[in-house]
Amino acid sequence: MVIKTFKDIVDRQKSIEKLEEMREYIEKRIQVLQEQIEKEKEQFPGSKAGREVLKIRPAGKITYQLEKVNCGKPNCEKCPHGPYWYGYRRVNGKLVSFYVGKELPKDETK
Repeated sequence: MVIKTFKDIVDRQKSIEKLEEMREYIEKRIQVLQEQIEKEKEQFPGSKAGREVLKIRPAGKITYQLEKVNCGKPNCEKCPHGPYWYGYRRVNGKLVSFYVGKELPKDETK
């Protein structure tokens, strides 16, 4: 029988010690990922006033961020708009952003 999912692996485990070891590993992995996300948010601060970052996707020298954006119009009932993808990169040491669209290009979704 082939084990197909993480749930199957956990459910087949009979050792409490092994399960605790797996839990510790998962907790450490979650912490590492959360720290990476925070570091990326600091490095690519797309969370300008009126923006909420939903996802971050590094792709070489460009980092893509999925953001909800406030348009700035007073009493806009549709705010926040989006989500939309924006790209961020450094040009001569300055962080530059550009609009990508509702979806990432196919070659950037890997």
